[in-house]
Order: sequence, then C-alpha cells, then structure tokens
Amino acid sequence: MTVLELKNVYKNYGGPPVVQDVSLSISTGETVAIIGPNGAGKTTLFGVMAGEHRATKGAVSLFGKDVTRAGAKHLAHMGVARTFQIARYFPEKSVEQNLVIARDARKGMYCKPLSRTPRPDGSITSVLEAVGLESRRHQSSSTLAHGDRKGLELAMALVQNPSMLLMDEPTAGMGAEDIPRTVQLVQRLRESRPDMTVVITAHDMNLVFALADRVVLMANGRIALEGKPATVRDHPLTREIYLGNSYEAGPS
Repeated sequence: MTVLELKNVYKNYGGPPVVQDVSLSISTGETVAIIGPNGAGKTTLFGVMAGEHRATKGAVSLFGKDVTRAGAKHLAHMGVARTFQIARYFPEKSVEQNLVIARDARKGMYCKPLSRTPRPDGSITSVLEAVGLESRRHQSSSTLAHGDRKGLELAMALVQNPSMLLMDEPTAGMGAEDIPRTVQLVQRLRESRPDMTVVITAHDMNLVFALADRVVLMANGRIALEGKPATVRDHPLTREIYLGNSYEAGPS
C-alpha cells in the first residue's frame, strides 16, 4: 500500500524553486533515505512531507487522501511523527513528562503547558526502555547528554505510535559511540513495527546504507537518482555530486 505520494511537487519562497518537479511514492513498511549535498533541497522536501511547508505546485497524498494544503498538526493526527536535526523537547520538564506531552498531543489533549500530574502508562515505559532512558525517566531533560536528548526526541515521536516516522539527521552531533546504538534502535523498531514507514535524511552514509531499503539522491532541488542502497552508493553520479571518489563504504 502506498503511504505517501508526491506528484510533480515544487516549492519556492519567492525565488527559484528549492524543490522542483519531485515525484516520489513510499510504501507501507519501507525505509527510505534522502541524501544529497547541502542545498540539494532535501530538508525542504522533508518539510513538505511533514506538512511544515506547503507545496507551491504539485500534489501530496497520505494514505490515499489529498494533504497538499494540510499542515503538520493535521498530518500528526493522521499518524505522522517526526524528529529534527536539532532535538526539540521541553527542557523544563522531566523525561517522562516530555513523553506524556507528546502522547497527549497526538490525542488532541495537550494544548498548553503541562499543569497536571503526568499519567504515564505502559506505552511510555516500553518506549523509554526501547531508547535506553527508562532509568532516567524522572531526570530533568535539560541535564541529558546530547545523544540522550536525541533519544528523548525519538521516544517522543514513538510514543505517538506513528504509522510514518520522519527522522531528520537522527545522528547529527552524536559521538561515535552513540551512532551504532541509534542504528540498532531503528533496526529493532523496524523488526517490531514492520508496518511502520520510515523516511530519513542523513549525511552519515553508514547509517543510510545500514537502514534504508531505498535511497533517493537529490541535487539542485530534483531527484537525481534512486534505487537500492548499493546501487546508489556505487553509481558514478553519486560519487560525482556527493560522496567523492575517495569514499570508502562499510560492508553492504
């Protein structure tokens, strides 16, 4: 089943298109990675997928419904959750409270700063365990290390039980020791939720090739190439415009 479909999508901000004539179809349970050099348009395209940017031209559908003019809040209620390159969370709240806020927002119950005692449930506990933060559930989120803040943001997305998870640079700023843990976490998520569709933007090619079923290479606002990870990695165009001839990939 097609989860997300973009047809001839353009996006500009008054000048030349940042995204131009992009058509892309993503299926249930598929993990798609969007890569490309800085300025390729991948972050803007990601924002269109999340409902944060509205397409200037073209059409976007989610689960077969037209969402071209829909905003992020509407898409969230339809089952889309996302993380950001710079983690977004409530630093004045505990780890557990952040998850309660995220869970209740999906249900339309949260619209102002948390004023009541949080009511965690089994879903919050299981998500905290999955990201390795269960022992820190009562800790102030402002005191977490960077890698754990990224883990918290991912937990806030997962507690919404999304049908589609958008991950923007999930390992950005992480130390080398945190990246394998993140890769393993996403791999476990795929195993436990084979129906969940995942879209990733990333510069870490080892992460991309470890997780993606399909890779989309963007350049100058367009899709330059797409295919299986090994096919895209080894294509001369990828090396020319993005990886460079000196790139050495890990095992496929």
